[in-house]
Amino acid sequence: MFVAILILLALPFTDTSNVKGNAYNPLYILTFWLFVLNFLVLMWLGSCHVEPPFILAGQIATVYYFAHFLIIIPIFGIIHNILSIIGTSWKDFSSIEYNTQHQDKEEVKHIVYSSNTRTIKN
Repeated sequence: MFVAILILLALPFTDTSNVKGNAYNPLYILTFWLFVLNFLVLMWLGSCHVEPPFILAGQIATVYYFAHFLIIIPIFGIIHNILSIIGTSWKDFSSIEYNTQHQDKEEVKHIVYSSNTRTIKN
């Protein structure tokens, strides 16, 4: 029981995500609510008699409790890092560059993004 509380101290070291907030991470939001459900199941199983169906359910819920901190959080942090790298590199590929000539014969480069247009004079 002491290790279940002590594992919370390992959380800053097991979180491998570059972004520490999980408000915009839908994968982690789902696992968070599964963790809350698992916590409630463990509370209910703690009040039950020590009998065969409750013993097995308690062991499975305990394995998920520790797997959440030691396996799921680091894996989802790595997945979130990969998806954020793919998302930021895709933004670079989505821009279109083209050159136009003005009356002054000055070259102007237009970079068109999906949200706005920027003009750069050379």
